Amino acid sequence: MSDTNLNLYKIFCVVAESKNYKEASDKLYLTESTISSHITNLEKKLDIILFYRERDGLVLTEAGKELYDSMHNKIKDLEFAENAIIQNYDISKAKITIGCPSHISIFYLSKCITKVRNDYPDLKIDIVSVADYNGLLQLLQRHIIDFVIIDTVPDNINNELIIKTLKKINNIFISNELIEIKDLKEMEQYKYILNYKESTSTKRLFEVLRENNVEIKADIQCDNTEMRIEEVRQGQGIGYVMKEAVEEALNKRELYEIKLPIKLPEVNINLIYIEKYLTKIDKIFIKKYLEI
Repeated sequence: MSDTNLNLYKIFCVVAESKNYKEASDKLYLTESTISSHITNLEKKLDIILFYRERDGLVLTEAGKELYDSMHNKIKDLEFAENAIIQNYDISKAKITIGCPSHISIFYLSKCITKVRNDYPDLKIDIVSVADYNGLLQLLQRHIIDFVIIDTVPDNINNELIIKTLKKINNIFISNELIEIKDLKEMEQYKYILNYKESTSTKRLFEVLRENNVEIKADIQCDNTEMRIEEVRQGQGIGYVMKEAVEEALNKRELYEIKLPIKLPEVNINLIYIEKYLTKIDKIFIKKYLEI
């Protein structure tokens, strides 16, 4: 189709994802009136209505949904190819966008970034830090981030996603005072600050404790590691967290690891990516700085 304007489809996809012209305007650096005009032109060209204009924003019509499903990956493929070729020949223009929860960013990823920035001082790096792992994987599949580093891998992961273990880490119980537990049944008398019971780490913890005839329950549930640590600092109970996330506090004796007569489950720090969407700098960072 010699008269196809790919820019119209790019604008359409951004509007479909943003659901309003204001947000799309910020992303595309175009005025709202210009974007509206482009959408109108595309609707005239295709002779279909793409959006319903509702009070809460723009909603795709059935035809609009079909067009978006057909076009958004193609647009991302073109953008990736364009960015990849530029970065391959000029590393100073390279950029990495990483999805990583804040607790892993702090104790693990930050060190990797320091190393790569020492070698590539002009490299641009964006970190998307959210606790919603499914949300991070959706961003990965929409090619908004380059790869993900997480400790919990959902069961229903897409087949195109590649998973590699970066390192194993330890989970521990922590308190704001010295506690030594010699008889595991003593654990049942304490209050606990845990991740949600649906999380992989909590499920594995409960399995190990049940094997030892111990049942505990969460008095406070939170999927944010930093929040669990802070609640422990405030004396709200015993927290279950990655040891590496509290290493500094343990060394300063601001918090204390609770010694137990059993070994607690280890956790994997995992790298997840889509092979064909890794740029040259992505591959360098993964191979040299994440040390797989």
